[in-house]
Amino acid sequence: MSIAVEIAVQDLAGLEVAAHAGADRVELCVDLDRGGLTPPPELVEQCARHAGALVAARDAKPHFDVHVLIRCRAGEEPFLGRPEEFVYSIDEIELMARQAQQTVAAGAAGVVIGALTPAGELDVPAIESIRDSALGAASTALRGVHLTFHRALDALAGREQRVEAMRALLGLGFHRALSSGGAARAVEGADDLAAMVEAAEGFLDVCAGGGVRPADLPDLVRRSGVADVHLSARRRPDAPVEADAPKTRTDPAIVSAAVDAAGEL
Repeated sequence: MSIAVEIAVQDLAGLEVAAHAGADRVELCVDLDRGGLTPPPELVEQCARHAGALVAARDAKPHFDVHVLIRCRAGEEPFLGRPEEFVYSIDEIELMARQAQQTVAAGAAGVVIGALTPAGELDVPAIESIRDSALGAASTALRGVHLTFHRALDALAGREQRVEAMRALLGLGFHRALSSGGAARAVEGADDLAAMVEAAEGFLDVCAGGGVRPADLPDLVRRSGVADVHLSARRRPDAPVEADAPKTRTDPAIVSAAVDAAGEL
């Protein structure tokens, strides 16, 4: 079983760290401290171009690419069990649709999107609007785009709702779902993740994300059956930094440890 490692990064240096350490892809965003927001198109373009150059130079895996978070706002409080964090106004949905279009036009291989209703269900019209903008941009560029549903899944009420959401996402044409199984840390939500993997029936990847540490991977993958893991691999603010270390919070040692742990599974 091959376990893919996705690293959440905020800058070009972080992307380079992830690529050199053997990650399979990055999720690009800004403001990771609040769970991430949509990066500007200029940064997306720089990162997509640099990812291509790294692949061409064989400094990254052949399939290494850039997926981009589309999220227009984030609160200060944890979003677990709080669907209101992902309930958007018409103006916000239109904004994220534009962001998705601009992101794909800038070269992103995938977008990471999501929206909920106040009742804690998938907001299908909002999701379709954002999705279709991404697909339209991809069609204009004569290529495909990968669709991931983000951790709004973890704001749903429980396992039954997340399993039902997986079935809905299959119908909406998604390729991947990012979730901690509703827990603060994905390893604690492994049983819920296993139920989501079963509901996906092999047609939709479940990517375990949320407080993931390299040491968690054997237990997390064994119990959940996920084939993808997601982590930010951020250096602690008070951690010592080598003189020649890249100017980014993405820690090469953590990324390498995660890639090594995944490679042993």
